Amino acid sequence: MQQFYGIGVSPGIVVGRVFVLDDGRRRIPRRTVAPDQVDGQVRRLHEAVEASVRDLEAVRDGVEHEMGADAAKIFGFHIGMLRDKNMLGPMEAMIRSEHVTAEHAADLVLHGWAERFRQMPDSAFTTKVNDITDLAHRLIDQLVGEHTSGLGHLTEDAIVVSRELTPSQTVAFDRDRVIAMATDMGGRTSHTSIVARALGIPAVVGLEQLSEGLTDGTVVIVDGGRGAVIVDPDRATIEEYLGYQERRQ
Repeated sequence: MQQFYGIGVSPGIVVGRVFVLDDGRRRIPRRTVAPDQVDGQVRRLHEAVEASVRDLEAVRDGVEHEMGADAAKIFGFHIGMLRDKNMLGPMEAMIRSEHVTAEHAADLVLHGWAERFRQMPDSAFTTKVNDITDLAHRLIDQLVGEHTSGLGHLTEDAIVVSRELTPSQTVAFDRDRVIAMATDMGGRTSHTSIVARALGIPAVVGLEQLSEGLTDGTVVIVDGGRGAVIVDPDRATIEEYLGYQERRQ
């Protein structure tokens, strides 16, 4: 039995089996194009951005209807980031100067921004890293094809464990199957945490090394109030937490 402690961001206690989700980052090789194809790559980039914005507008409207305005604002924030010249300008400049594909430029620039945010001491920046990661996934999916995570094929109740989760991944959870979530990264004010609270599922973030070595099907307890995750609990511990759960209900 192992105990991990992080930040409880959505209360509740559940006992269940783990579904481990990888970080979802696709490996985009560096490919160059002929000079006469550069304008076409820039056009692909802008078309992918507009398609991503349309998707985000639909997500925002659906989330507002189902979860309320606060959760919906997250996706309005994403739309603003995608249209920000500070994001798009370096991608276009890289395509033109290095003659690379639109997907390579998007991958390099957006993950570069994510790493810069991750290194900043202010949590206002570090908690937004997964927003940039979310945008990278969405834009690259538009450029090279949709990437499925496996979450859409759950056949039984699951506690999703990952290094980090993006707001889009979280809002797309199968609410009949995902009963809790736990991540290595994240903070109380991250957008993923806000979505978890809106969904009403127990959630703990900032667990640092929980996902390392965990395999699908492992039994864990998630205590979103205390910010605790217990891996391979013994029967007495399970009974203790089921008692907490009953009293809370």
